[in-house]
Amino acid sequence: MHRSKLLAAVLLLSAHACHALATKPKTYNYFAFGSNMASSTMINLRSITPLASSAAVLPGHALRFNIPGMPGVEPSSAAVEPAAEQDVVHGVLYSLSEGDFATICSTEGVPFAYSLHRCRVVPYTGDGKSAGKEALDRAAKASGQSTSNNNLGVPAFTLRASRRQWRQGMDIPPSQSYLNVLLRGAKEFALDQSYVEKLESIPVGRTFVGDGWRRECCVQQSSGRAGTESPKEECCTALRWLAIEVLDSH
Repeated sequence: MHRSKLLAAVLLLSAHACHALATKPKTYNYFAFGSNMASSTMINLRSITPLASSAAVLPGHALRFNIPGMPGVEPSSAAVEPAAEQDVVHGVLYSLSEGDFATICSTEGVPFAYSLHRCRVVPYTGDGKSAGKEALDRAAKASGQSTSNNNLGVPAFTLRASRRQWRQGMDIPPSQSYLNVLLRGAKEFALDQSYVEKLESIPVGRTFVGDGWRRECCVQQSSGRAGTESPKEECCTALRWLAIEVLDSH
């Protein structure tokens, strides 16, 4: 009798455990390397509430600017692509609910602009110095593998260019405004100093908003009649808002 009660209790506990696993909300690890590194983009712009976030490093990949945008306004967006062994990409690892991960996919244009890419990243607590490199070295040493091995760290999804010609083509220099968002996110999570310096050294494209036409607009506005706008001024204003809209969508 005692044995049958014990068996019944074990079966009941097993049933409860299975039910808990079946009803546990599904979560996704998402590695952000572009404008989504900035928490303001995720929370304020995309209305996403990450369950957790941490600096992380992705070995064996390179940061690319190979997603074409609008020339003169927002020329390109960032992606990651498998690359040489010594290449690494630093970014932010987010834990997201199923709904929020779906939002990422839809707002980033999966599968038209981007395709989902499975990877493994090594999380670390950023210190603005070299914590990422040290974390990668420790993970490699503990596993007996090289730092370029794609089996290090935790599994995650990230984004790469959806078209082969983009992957194989040349990078398109991004706008300074877009690059500034990447730098803001990198500094917010205190990514490695060497990587931040690498971002700062990326050449930017000439755009109508941020240089060029904007300066001409300012000169014309200061010399024009109050309360009036020339066609060029109207174009400048429209492009400025369009650039902000395009930037927010990436």
